[in-house]
Amino acid sequence: MKKILAAVLTAVMFCLSSCLYSGGSVDSLLHPPRLNDEQNDIWLALKRTIQSDTIKLVYPLRGENRSAIILQNLDGEPSEEAVVFYQPSSSSTASTPIRMNILDKVDGQWQSMHDIVLEGTQVEDVTILNVGTGVPLLALGLSYAGDGGNSLLKVIGFDGSLLSTLFSQYCQAKIIGDLTVGGTDDCLLIQSRGEEEGLGSRAVFFQWEDGTYTEQAFTILNPEVTRYGNLYDGYLRNGTRAVYLDCYKGTELMTTEILSLQVSQSGAELENLTYDSETMTSVGIDRPAGISCYDLSRDGVIEIPGQRLMPGYEEGETGAIYLTDWYHYADGEFVRQLSAYVSSSLGYLLQFPEKWVNHVSVRRTTQQNEILFYEHQRGSDPVKNELLYLKVDSRRNWEQKEANSDYELIDTRGQLVYLAKIPKTDSPLRITIAQVKEYFSQMI
Repeated sequence: MKKILAAVLTAVMFCLSSCLYSGGSVDSLLHPPRLNDEQNDIWLALKRTIQSDTIKLVYPLRGENRSAIILQNLDGEPSEEAVVFYQPSSSSTASTPIRMNILDKVDGQWQSMHDIVLEGTQVEDVTILNVGTGVPLLALGLSYAGDGGNSLLKVIGFDGSLLSTLFSQYCQAKIIGDLTVGGTDDCLLIQSRGEEEGLGSRAVFFQWEDGTYTEQAFTILNPEVTRYGNLYDGYLRNGTRAVYLDCYKGTELMTTEILSLQVSQSGAELENLTYDSETMTSVGIDRPAGISCYDLSRDGVIEIPGQRLMPGYEEGETGAIYLTDWYHYADGEFVRQLSAYVSSSLGYLLQFPEKWVNHVSVRRTTQQNEILFYEHQRGSDPVKNELLYLKVDSRRNWEQKEANSDYELIDTRGQLVYLAKIPKTDSPLRITIAQVKEYFSQMI
């Protein structure tokens, strides 16, 4: 079955060669989205309220809610409120705090109900929380521009008249969601340990209780980790809930810590399966920075990547190409599930059939954005048999068949096409176009 890989790596399609892009500058792709009619009315009402004709809207950097103007029912009444993140343009600098305004409709017109200054100069993310009360809450991730350390998680409630901060904690990283599959949102924060506790960080699990988030359990994390990337909730192969932490060891190495999470009537238990704080020993798969773990098979069990050199390459060699192995963690060890060639710059993954592993290598050709997969042999000529060419080109070139007449189309994305060519060979490692399509996945 074809496996689909999405959001695995950063800098995927924008790293494509400029010859494949013919739609204006990259800057034009980064402009904030246009406001719809409702949002425009909210924006005009805000300008009237603060008596300023120049407002800089502030857009969350990541997450599901990326708009500077969010419509959401916050007080349980039939109508929606508007949440606006902004800075007065006249004072907008990298150090200018962000403001948040809550507006509600009164007699059909948007009116400001509250305007507060937030701690931070950028909004990292906005989450609409379900804590089981029937009234959503706002969870804001806030940080200061240029500060690579802690960020602030702030949970805010609105009852129609009062705006209240219900929870506030600093953290290095976080994950918010129904981590225990209990129907309400929990949160897990990565926080620095106090001086009396020792070096490193700890993961702290919080659940909603008595009107706020309360600490339920914690576990110590690997002190070799220097910062945290993405956090993912999922399962272990035995069905236990787990949180996977992509971590950096310096600037060039990554690893993944795995935390098991179990909640029962007697309480919550959070255990670090990859680091023992008593013996100060760790297990894991280190890899070059830039590739994240992901649920490749869409079954909730997260795959963890590791990398090794393709046949014929040596460590430290300029232009060396790596094979990415994907693992499950089970019974105290990492078990390989599949191997693949990953092209982050060209935005695709090709899973290796098992007969290719340790026998097939990859090299770049003289053609732009083209890769050759070949049966490897020792000696001065490492190419024993050519097995497959993969190429990324523009749709325009493909339609005009410019230099692509012997290729077959295997996938498309916007103005890009993914092409394959299988040379004639009697090698037992040969695969068909149908198999190429099965093993091929885009990365989005």
